Amino acid sequence: MMTSLETLAERAETARARLVAWDERHSVKGFDHGMLNLSLRARNGKTGIDGLARQRATLQEAVDKAETKLRRARAVPCLAAEKTAAETVHAEIDLKAIHEGKTEVLWTLNGGWLKVIRWNRKSVTVDMAGTRDTIPHAQVGGAR
Repeated sequence: MMTSLETLAERAETARARLVAWDERHSVKGFDHGMLNLSLRARNGKTGIDGLARQRATLQEAVDKAETKLRRARAVPCLAAEKTAAETVHAEIDLKAIHEGKTEVLWTLNGGWLKVIRWNRKSVTVDMAGTRDTIPHAQVGGAR
């Protein structure tokens, strides 16, 4: 029995193979003189330029969808590990113990140094242009 990851990889490969086969069948080997004799209605029908473009777009969408599903399935284990690591950091961080006594903090969202009013365990209260605001630990880039 195949796992879902193997199934998704197989589907993506099948979709890619269909697109490549379609491209090989419909690649222009030179000027198509037969199209000149057709009416505009016939040219733009199922086998006309617009119809072929729609067919190729449908196949390309299938390839993109299959590859996106495969990428997401491959990323799930990494995302779970990253989430666990972030939760661990959040649980263990103590800004007050690390930066006690420092008067300025680097805010990573704008790269500016802001005056510290109060250090908290998971955040810092700063003076932001005359108003008090709280910056979470994830946005603290350093202190001086």
